[in-house]
Amino acid sequence: MAAISDPAAVAFANTKIRPMADAMAQSYFTAKALVDAWNALAMSAKITNTADLIVDGSAQDGRNQITGAQATTVVTRAMEIIADYEATSSAKLNTVLAAAVNSQGKF
Repeated sequence: MAAISDPAAVAFANTKIRPMADAMAQSYFTAKALVDAWNALAMSAKITNTADLIVDGSAQDGRNQITGAQATTVVTRAMEIIADYEATSSAKLNTVLAAAVNSQGKF
């Protein structure tokens, strides 16, 4: 098997492929931390899946206000990321981690 040493290919791998793998791995590990905290803190009893607004100061500082339903949906998307990456003996996760350098979650 020939080594890939073309400078453009090496640069692309280092500036595009590995950072993408990092972002994907960080997304997975952040999703795991979010879902773990959501469950451990029984947050679904506090942030209900309703149209009630979360009063977090966003109305005053210009961020979009979010509802309990919107927050719950983000948790659901995190669960979907986890399920997708862990399917088939973590096949997708393993391919991402093979190229990732900085895979730690955001929190």
